[in-house]
Amino acid sequence: MAIREPEAVESTTEAADENLKWYVVHSYSGYELRVRKFLEGPLKRKFPGRVGKVSIPTEEITNRRNGKDTTREKKLYPGYVFVQLELDDEMILDIRGMVNVSGFPPMNKGRPVPLSDADMKRILGQADGSDEKKVVRISFKVGQTVRVVEGPFRNFTGVVESINPERGKVRVIFTIFGRKAPVEIDHSQVRLV
Repeated sequence: MAIREPEAVESTTEAADENLKWYVVHSYSGYELRVRKFLEGPLKRKFPGRVGKVSIPTEEITNRRNGKDTTREKKLYPGYVFVQLELDDEMILDIRGMVNVSGFPPMNKGRPVPLSDADMKRILGQADGSDEKKVVRISFKVGQTVRVVEGPFRNFTGVVESINPERGKVRVIFTIFGRKAPVEIDHSQVRLV
């Protein structure tokens, strides 16, 4: 019997998860974490088993200033909180009545429409992929003149041809022996002239 009890619990949990659909709750910008605490706390206690996961998708962004890399998290969808709910009229009123919430998009009219599974996979995939893919903010633009400060091309001056923030690389065109030579360099090795 000890083996069958976990299976029964899993099937009950799966059945409960099938009833949960993803919805978007529109909050005031900057209050997403407070809204998430409300959804995970008081609302979940009031409606046990009818509130699932709550997500605020973020990505890591690396900025380079004064020779130092700083990493911070940026919200992919500021002002929006994604939550799994088994929705009814009372729950809708509780969420719409919460401080710092303006309701359910679009424009808080009628009954909220759940997001499709494909949309949620795309949204959550962006958030999950942020561990693998970091976006680097580079302080210079295409066409600007830069100087290499380290590596084999140290003290060479060239023009930025392209920037790849996902890889943190910069393609710089140098003039070597009268010919143009494009070279891909890490963003940390280059400074504006």
